[in-house]
Amino acid sequence: MVIALDERVQTRGMPSRVMASRAVIEGLLGKTGSAGSQQVDRAGLLVGRLTSDSDGIIITVSDTVELPDVPLRAEPPGLLIALADDLRREAPKLIVEHNLHGIDIDPRAVQIAALALWLRAQKTWKNLGLKALERPRIARSNIVTAEPMPGEEDMRREFTAGLKPRVLGQIVDEVFEKMKLAGEAGSLLKIEEEIKDAVAAAGKQWREGPKPEQQLLFPSMDAPRPKQQELRFDVKGITDERFWDQAEDRILGALKDYAEQAENGLAVRRRLFAEDAARGFAFIDLCRRRYDVVLMNPPFGEPAKASKALIEKSFPRTKNDVYAAFVERGLGLLRAAGRLGAITSRTGFFLSSFTKWREEILLKEARPTVFADLGYGVMDNAMVEAAAYCLETGR
Repeated sequence: MVIALDERVQTRGMPSRVMASRAVIEGLLGKTGSAGSQQVDRAGLLVGRLTSDSDGIIITVSDTVELPDVPLRAEPPGLLIALADDLRREAPKLIVEHNLHGIDIDPRAVQIAALALWLRAQKTWKNLGLKALERPRIARSNIVTAEPMPGEEDMRREFTAGLKPRVLGQIVDEVFEKMKLAGEAGSLLKIEEEIKDAVAAAGKQWREGPKPEQQLLFPSMDAPRPKQQELRFDVKGITDERFWDQAEDRILGALKDYAEQAENGLAVRRRLFAEDAARGFAFIDLCRRRYDVVLMNPPFGEPAKASKALIEKSFPRTKNDVYAAFVERGLGLLRAAGRLGAITSRTGFFLSSFTKWREEILLKEARPTVFADLGYGVMDNAMVEAAAYCLETGR
């Protein structure tokens, strides 16, 4: 399973927009000390109530308290978000719903991981002395299955045929086709890039326009006429350049609508939380995001036959072993100065077949910050010598 962490819990409040860092949240949860030990930019403790929406935490300020004993930094402005009671209560829910993301090809592993996060949140609330009815309800998680879009072929064709202009349906059809490999390739399927590339190709075709057929000087002559090159997309009916600025969002909206329709009330069989994203689209949504930390224990060895061509095309530098490709993919999902942690086979650090991985990935794109050569007996019964390491991308 690939697990990604978005450390930035954004907050909004008065008198200014502020940000609660992961360190602050961990401090309030009792992992790294108390909130009072954190350095703040200004001697003020914001007191109020926390709620959340898709943008993050919304802070309704009720009071401001001076903190003369808290060590300060010289540069203003800024505030330490330390809404002690409310933040302690809300933080586990917010972390599960907004900060932790994961992908696996096995739906059972996905449900077990999501349940484990829910249980960890319950344990935290229990330690805080909160009774069951006092605990916030966790409505969703971001642990998803890499799988094809749901529904039968006839249902997909009917859906795409109804999308206007026609080019939208054609691009969605291509996404459906690419998603058939999701269950084999997992997060190695760069579905977000497939969507962007299809939109870019359709836009380029529209701008350049079809090339007219060659006309004969004497129409009555029986000479063969060259055939116009078959075009990939039907871009008729599009008259405004601005359409292409909105095309990707419209395609994503269509994919989400289709996934929800395809579940047709059966979501309860697969969803652990009521607001979990619909099957298929949940994977696309996670692939489009970028993260602060990516953790993995990927498979190793040669690619499976079904995904071999995809991996060779998408990861030419690391195609020799899927674990090297997973590391490259994970680095591509990071924000600037993000970190990747992995436990894998140790072979990549000395075999000649991994030369490009070492020279072009480790030495140029993401240098190791820590490395442990662990040897045998680390990954259950796997007969492989393991290594654990952390890589950091450039700023």
